[in-house]
This record gives sequence, structure tokens and C-alpha cells, in this order.
Amino acid sequence: MGAAHDLQAAIVAALRGDAELVALLGDAGRITDRVPPDRAFPFVAIGRTAVSDWSTDDSAGEEHLVTLRCWSRATGRAELLAVAERVTAALSGLSGIHGGTRIVSLLPVSAEHGFEAADRAWRAVLRFRALTEPA
Repeated sequence: MGAAHDLQAAIVAALRGDAELVALLGDAGRITDRVPPDRAFPFVAIGRTAVSDWSTDDSAGEEHLVTLRCWSRATGRAELLAVAERVTAALSGLSGIHGGTRIVSLLPVSAEHGFEAADRAWRAVLRFRALTEPA
């Protein structure tokens, strides 16, 4: 498998392994790589990713821009902010070898929060930058 797959698996494992996040969501199955068709709220879904070359003259590497979307149907944004903060905390410092990939770093880049009227739900869009190299 490639680095993008290994990185996604590491992200999902880190999020599902965070007891506080799982408690906020209700169960670990609400952390997914797609928006579930039945949309039980709250949930976290991995959104768009982009990969570019981060190689040097003597070693291969990739830069990954990963988007996570957190959703809530609570009456205010407090639940959404709590979930978004736990996602960021759970991924803070994610590194090491996962599959055939070494995650050199994973850092938050940006976050936006708002109410999506069409979905009648609060949404946070969290963006992270990861650097990877072969293990």
C-alpha cells in the first residue's frame, strides 16, 4: 500500500483510539472516510486529500494535505467545537511507522466552523499537513 493509505489508516486508528473523542461521538464507527448515508450525528469524516512530492536529492518523501470534517446537529456550536478540539488533540504529534510509511510530522494548518443550513447541521473543516517517507 502507498503512503496515502498508510497515513489514512494511522489517522483513523489515532481518532478511534481517543477515548474522549469516541465518547463525544457515541461510538468509534462514527469516524469514517465518507459521509455515512444514514448520517447519525455527530460524526467525523475524512474529506479531500492532496499529495505532492517532498523528495530531496537523496530520499523520497510526500507532503499530504488532509481535510477532516466534523458534523453536529446540536442546537449550538459547543458540541462541534468539542469534537474538533478532540480531533486536533488526538492527531497532535502523530508520527512513527505505520505500514510501510514513516510519518515524519502531522500538524494542523487551519480550521473553520459554521452552520450549514442545507444540512441543518454544524460543520467544522479541519486541515492538516503531513510529511511522509518510506519506512
